[in-house]
Amino acid sequence: MSKESLKKATASASICGDDLSCCRPAVRRAYTELRQCGQPERYAFEAAMAVFRYHHPAAVPRQAELVVAEWVFDGVRH
Repeated sequence: MSKESLKKATASASICGDDLSCCRPAVRRAYTELRQCGQPERYAFEAAMAVFRYHHPAAVPRQAELVVAEWVFDGVRH
């Protein structure tokens, strides 16, 4: 699924409307601040995912993970 089709799929149930990146600062902040407090990477990533899913409840879980990973890791990790 491309970013464009992900946008279309989540727009109807999204707080952000058509813009998937509207919540990017909040997602990154959740991850970064938890890591700075010494929380494990996985916990920080799960918190960032929760922020994204709040804003985009209709997002497919795997695609949401890819988007959040791209934002917080500056690229997708394997």
